[in-house]
Amino acid sequence: MSTGHPVLLFWQPKSDYLRLLSNSKFGRPILIFLNYVIWVFFFYLSYLLIKADFVNFWRLFFAVIMAEIIERLIKKKIFWRRPMFLRHDQTPPGLVDSWYRSGAFPSGHTVKATFFFLFLIQYPIFSLPLFLIISLSLLFFRVLVGFHYPIDLLGGFIIGFIIWLPCHLINLSTFMDPFLKFIFNTIFLIN
Repeated sequence: MSTGHPVLLFWQPKSDYLRLLSNSKFGRPILIFLNYVIWVFFFYLSYLLIKADFVNFWRLFFAVIMAEIIERLIKKKIFWRRPMFLRHDQTPPGLVDSWYRSGAFPSGHTVKATFFFLFLIQYPIFSLPLFLIISLSLLFFRVLVGFHYPIDLLGGFIIGFIIWLPCHLINLSTFMDPFLKFIFNTIFLIN
C-alpha cells in the first residue's frame, strides 16, 4: 500500500498465503481451523474465569457486548478494505463472507484477546506466556493471510484495553446469579 501510510502499519507479505491455503486440499481446513479456534480458546478461558469468580460472568458479558457493538460500528465506516480483497482474493469457503466484507479496522480477535489477557492478569488461572504464544500466533496468522493489517491489531489492542478499563471494575450481583450459577454448574458438571 503506497498511499503515504507508514509501511509497517500496513505491512503485508509479498506472497498470497490466503490463495495458497485456499487452493490446497489441506490448506482450507487449516485456514478454517486457525480462524475459529481462538473462539474455542476464549470460551475455555471464560469457563476458567467464571469458575474462579462468578462476578467474571458479568465482566465478560459486558466486555463482549461492548466489543461487538464498538467493532461493528467502527467497521461500518470502512477506513480501508481487508488486504485480501486488494489482492482480489475471495472469502474462503467455510468463513462468513459478510463478516469479511466490512472494514478491516479494528481486529475483533485482537479486541477480545486484549481484554482476556488483562482479565488473566487479574486472575492467574492460565499461563500468561502460553496465552501470548497462542493468541499472538493466531493474530499474526490473520495478518499473514490478509485478513488484517498490523494497524488493525494495534487498534484492536487499544479498544480492548479501553473496554477492559470499566469492565474489570464491575462487581455486580443480581437476582439472576443463583439461576445463572445453577446453569453454569449444570453445563460444566460442577458440584
